[in-house]
Amino acid sequence: MSSTFHTSTRLAASAEHLFTFHSDPRNIIHVMPPTLKLVSLQTNGPAAEGRLIEFHCRDWWVIPMRWKCRWHTVQPPRLLVDEMVEGPFAQFVHEHRFEPLPEGGCVMHDTITYAFGRSWWGKAISETGVRLYLHLLFAYRHNRTRRWAKQASLTSSPQVAC
Repeated sequence: MSSTFHTSTRLAASAEHLFTFHSDPRNIIHVMPPTLKLVSLQTNGPAAEGRLIEFHCRDWWVIPMRWKCRWHTVQPPRLLVDEMVEGPFAQFVHEHRFEPLPEGGCVMHDTITYAFGRSWWGKAISETGVRLYLHLLFAYRHNRTRRWAKQASLTSSPQVAC
């Protein structure tokens, strides 16, 4: 009983630059809203299929969340898929797609397949509270990514500059 959330944004940076930025888990701090604080992050490097990412954060500064994710699919420079293997959801798969545009820049697509629980109650929470949370979270993340992409397109460098 999974749910799907999708959002996309047109960006000034190339698919290659966006792929590089998003394939480095350390860059998550640059797109996290101020209400979500990263406490710790453990990884062995940028995206590689099978590589694990573990992070602990506090939502609204007090609610602890621990996630262990695995890079499921890594296809430079167009596709990154990470999946939660331990954490607050019964299922959470995040697909990042970068679609180049003929005139330059690209469209970044984020698709989340998730389930908060396995019962009808979990489905109800997924379709209301979790969907609203994802909408707000990804609106913020895409805004921050737009700012980064604009600067990256001016410097031709995928360095972090939010």
